[in-house]
Formats: sequence, structure tokens, C-alpha cells
Amino acid sequence: MLNYLSNISEKLLLKFSTVFATKNQSAMKTRQLTIPMFPLNLALLPGETTKLYIFEERYRQLVDDCLDNDASFGIPFMERGKVHRFGCEVKINRILKTYENGGMDILVEGTNLFRMLEFSEVLRPKLYGAGLVEYMNINQKVQLNNLQDATVNYFSTVQNKIIDYDTVSRLNIFSVASALQLTNTEKFKLISSPNQQMCLLNMLNFILHIINAEYRLKDRYIDN
Repeated sequence: MLNYLSNISEKLLLKFSTVFATKNQSAMKTRQLTIPMFPLNLALLPGETTKLYIFEERYRQLVDDCLDNDASFGIPFMERGKVHRFGCEVKINRILKTYENGGMDILVEGTNLFRMLEFSEVLRPKLYGAGLVEYMNINQKVQLNNLQDATVNYFSTVQNKIIDYDTVSRLNIFSVASALQLTNTEKFKLISSPNQQMCLLNMLNFILHIINAEYRLKDRYIDN
């Protein structure tokens, strides 16, 4: 077992050593890449932003390395101490605040989604870990007819926005998902689903069901 883990670490280290060096080259667009990893109970869809407080020494080192090399890092979804295989790649937009204890607040933005093929929790000589990832298709259009119907219904019912089917057919499924204000667990469920179109449809239908039930209760209360 130790030899197996050692072989994984050596293989990852070999690939990881080229990540920062090829940051601005076309290699960054390849389907598979080894990137630094920061497991968290967090899921960001492409384009979404959030603030992270960085205080552990290993992740301060990760942030410093990414800033020095204009590099991204991965956030594999972690739940109850378990690191899952799916997650998001993020870039650091800026440092918001630094603290006397060495900690910092950073603003990160989701740029990609991935399935992790290999993971090393600590990749020496670095203090943090890294993983070999396979990038997912983040440009899926809303294709299912039922999903298009539900999307039109959601925007008109919940957000009071009129949107036509031609526009919906050009929408990215993750941009639609971002409008739903999903929890981290729900976003992870979507990212890791083998059928993301159907998963998003089920989420939309559930939300619409809840909204319609609230409307019915409200109408009943007014009638009484």
C-alpha cells in the first residue's frame, strides 16, 4: 500500500512540477491536468465567486504559489471528512484582507469543473496536496425539451422574467443552475451526476412544485 501511494505521489509530482511552468501555454487547455488541491465543503459553478479565509500554513503556501505563478487550484468537494472525486477549479481574483497571524481573505471565482482521477493529500516538498483531474464539459446547452419548458417556467414564475425558447436553447445549464441559489450539496449533486441535464430538470421541477404549493396555500388563505 505504501509503495502504491509512493508511486502515485511520484507520478503526480512529475506532472505537478510542470503545472506552473506551463501556466501560460496551451497545455492549460488540455483535457487532463494536475493542479493544487484544497478540499472544502464548497461547490462553485463557473462564474460564481466566494470569499475564503486562509489560515493553515499549507494553504497559505498554496495561495502564495498560485499568486506567484498566476495559477488556479482545485476544490474537490469534501463532506463529513470524505474527499469526493468531483469538484471545481478556481482562480484567485484578489486578496481582500491580510491578518497579523498570517491569515488572509481571498476572493475566488469558479472557472472549471472536474473529475479527479488521482489525489495525493500531501505532495512533498509542498505542504499541500495535488490531484490529476479530467475536465468536464461546462458549455452544455439546455437541450432537453422538458428542461427548456421548466427553465422558461422558472424564470417567469420565480424571477418574473420573460424569456423565450430560442434564448433558453442557447443557455448553459450551469448558468441556469447558478440562478437557482442551490446549496453546496445540491451543486455537488449536479456536478457529479452522470446525467446533468436530467438532474437540473429534477431540481427545477422540485423548486417549481414548492413555489406552486406556496401559491395554492396563499390563495386558499385569502379565500378563507
